[in-house]
Amino acid sequence: MDELTATVAETRANFSKIATAVNATGRPVTVFKNSKPWVVIAPVGSGFGDHIPAIDWATLDVVAMDRETRATALPADWDDPADDGLYDALA
Repeated sequence: MDELTATVAETRANFSKIATAVNATGRPVTVFKNSKPWVVIAPVGSGFGDHIPAIDWATLDVVAMDRETRATALPADWDDPADDGLYDALA
């Protein structure tokens, strides 16, 4: 059985079709970038993703934005005095 491959450009243009084919056939697709294997698109039940940790999105830090002013306020634990002035040169 031949291995399925695609370039990054092909994958970007046809991701939905590739993902549907991977899910339907159960065969992974190796994506090449600069003529080198870069990532593998594989069905979840194939064993390729068994080492990927589950992410509990509810526990991640979220910064709320004021809808009127579009301003944000960082949580106090994000304020590190060592970072003060870090980005001043970029302004």
